[in-house]
Amino acid sequence: MSPPSAHRPPPTVLRHLYVHIPFCTHICPYCAFHKEKNLLPAMKAFLPALKKEIAWAAGNFDLQPATAFFGGGTPSSLSLSQLDELFTAWPWRGIPEFTFEANPMTFSMEKATRLRQWGVNRISLGVQSFDNGLLQLLGRTHRRDDIPRTMDLLRDAGFTNINLDLMFSLPGQTSAQWEDSLRQAIALNPEHISTYNLTYEEDTDFLRKHESGEFTSSETTDRDHFSLAMDLLEAAGYGQYEISNFAKPGFESRHNHAIWEGRDYLGLGPSAVSTVDTLRWKNIPDTLRYASSVDETGRSEHENEPLDDRIRHGERILLALRIREGLPAAWLSDKTDEVQRLLDEGLMERKGDRLTLTRKGKLVADSVTEILI
Repeated sequence: MSPPSAHRPPPTVLRHLYVHIPFCTHICPYCAFHKEKNLLPAMKAFLPALKKEIAWAAGNFDLQPATAFFGGGTPSSLSLSQLDELFTAWPWRGIPEFTFEANPMTFSMEKATRLRQWGVNRISLGVQSFDNGLLQLLGRTHRRDDIPRTMDLLRDAGFTNINLDLMFSLPGQTSAQWEDSLRQAIALNPEHISTYNLTYEEDTDFLRKHESGEFTSSETTDRDHFSLAMDLLEAAGYGQYEISNFAKPGFESRHNHAIWEGRDYLGLGPSAVSTVDTLRWKNIPDTLRYASSVDETGRSEHENEPLDDRIRHGERILLALRIREGLPAAWLSDKTDEVQRLLDEGLMERKGDRLTLTRKGKLVADSVTEILI
């Protein structure tokens, strides 16, 4: 089974779009996403191919996007002329939530203003830490003082929905450093804060150092840092609507929430994943190969993964456990003993006809998930 062609449009309306911009000014040693340094051959080939794929998507799907998310890589590393070229070919206007990932060092007032003019209304800043030593360890190009300057710039450009990404359990990171990053983030008053536990991913320098023993990890530290984040962020008025994500009321990420609810979505660009009906496919994770594979129809080289009911059911449970609303208890009708044990241990609780993780359960969410799927 292949993604829908022009002769066989899908029956579903698609309301969620993801676009992968693979370029970075610097490659961070912990990141496992498909990315490349801003190399001229790949940059030159990328936009024409992406524009073809955008046209293919618009012509072959019933796209009525409620959300769009530009991730990477570093989408904000695109130049003003590249942004204009891209958005001139972008046919969807007035998207209610339009998110653009960014690095604090890749913004100017002109670029921020131009993004607003093209309809971007939400910025996700990859801050990661407010400690200069840890930022250097992570390979980030910005420093602590760049973060408030970028926030001021974005506010002056008219952005009223900003997320800050933070990471915890970094090599050598103390609880005091993590608390300082949380408090500094809160002081900037963003609408949304995401907190991610560092994971050692395949094909990264960080994993190699972890395997050699240079970097160590501790589940106790993970839990302590996560618990501190919940305490400080909830006290500051940020609701934990998903395990890693906190927002002021009304500023929960609609795009990410749709993914956690198992909604269909379309991904464009190298390495981007799409899930539509009973099929998932992933574009080739190589920018030049992606660009050369996009033919006159706008279709790129990709890998297909058929989705049967068993796979979909397991994914729905995994994702729903992460969100505040939890999942219908009926989804776990075949796991009554396991559910009762988790309830007895205080890891889950019933809310009407739904099951949700307790605070204690959130601290060991991966273990709970393994029991239930």
